[in-house]
Amino acid sequence: MSAGYHPITWILWLACGASIALLTRNPLYLLILLLAGVFVYATLARRQPAHGIATVTRSRTGVWAPVIKLALALWIFTILYNALTVHLGKYVLFTLPRAWPMIGGPITLEAMAYGFVVGLGFVALILVFSAFNSAVGPHTLLRLVPGFAHQAGVALTIAISFIPQTLIAWQDIREAQRLRGYKVRGLRDLQPLFVALLGIGLDRAIQLAESMETRGFGGQDVRAEGRDRWLVGAGSVVGLMLLLAGLISRSFGLGSDWLGLAVLALGMVVLVLAFRRQGGRHERSAYRRWLWRRRDTWVAGIMAFTFVIFVALSLFAPRQLFYYPYPPYSLLPDFNPLYGLLAALLLTPVLFMPAPARPAVETQTLAASLPATANTPAQRS
Repeated sequence: MSAGYHPITWILWLACGASIALLTRNPLYLLILLLAGVFVYATLARRQPAHGIATVTRSRTGVWAPVIKLALALWIFTILYNALTVHLGKYVLFTLPRAWPMIGGPITLEAMAYGFVVGLGFVALILVFSAFNSAVGPHTLLRLVPGFAHQAGVALTIAISFIPQTLIAWQDIREAQRLRGYKVRGLRDLQPLFVALLGIGLDRAIQLAESMETRGFGGQDVRAEGRDRWLVGAGSVVGLMLLLAGLISRSFGLGSDWLGLAVLALGMVVLVLAFRRQGGRHERSAYRRWLWRRRDTWVAGIMAFTFVIFVALSLFAPRQLFYYPYPPYSLLPDFNPLYGLLAALLLTPVLFMPAPARPAVETQTLAASLPATANTPAQRS
């Protein structure tokens, strides 16, 4: 269980938040999404320790904080870069000498607004991914990977956990250097830090390889029979051909839009069935099951509904999510309260999140501080 929810629930939450960040450029919807993501991230960071779950969650949120700070720095860079390189619009703030290469010319409000919107979508996407990784973690994701893609899942898990593990090692090394009175005065003084960081990385890589070998990773799979091999191969080829046909139909307007979508959906179904049959040859064991509770049903249903609405809008009514500040379009974005409410539904996990349980150590301390009850006849008298 991850922060009181099933991992599938958090995956649906991630899909909903990422779809809003990628499908719209409306700054109002993106700002609502950003505020909802900040609230979820802050709630995960403030959760009290509960059987070790929230302690891990808090450490994950602390690890991803530098990533969010880097995203904010890139946001500022995006605004400045777009304002200095795109000289379009009718609202001129000031003008740089035209003799300056690339940045010379009028600096317009529209260019800054568009850079602000692009950076806002990027920061919202990074924040949603950071909150998701804080709640779930890479090891839980590895258990969710289907059997046919277990090797790719391990590689993806290692790639996801590389950034937080590197940041943790960096903080440990810097703290050890400060305790020893080591001060960084220039770039040359950073060499011992990078050497220690490289050594820790190699040591952890060796430990990971040894643990994977101990757990039997890379062992022999169940040998496929001739019929299974033929079904998997034929299903993969047919599914890929259907996907290609659907993409060609959608891209070049061959036939109706519904026909292209139906062919794409059919290709996806055929591929999923073929991959599922192939994954059945990989033996996997699960010693701890996740529980699906009523709150998971509520949150997953709301997230799935929001995801479907935004995807449908992007396909059939893209003007509702469109924003382009340059003429002839308006600088002020349109706003539909219904779509803003849907973006705010990313707060749903916080509303249904259970209260953290009291740690066992605190419970024992409280019990020891209570007065003893009279159990013997002498005490009762």
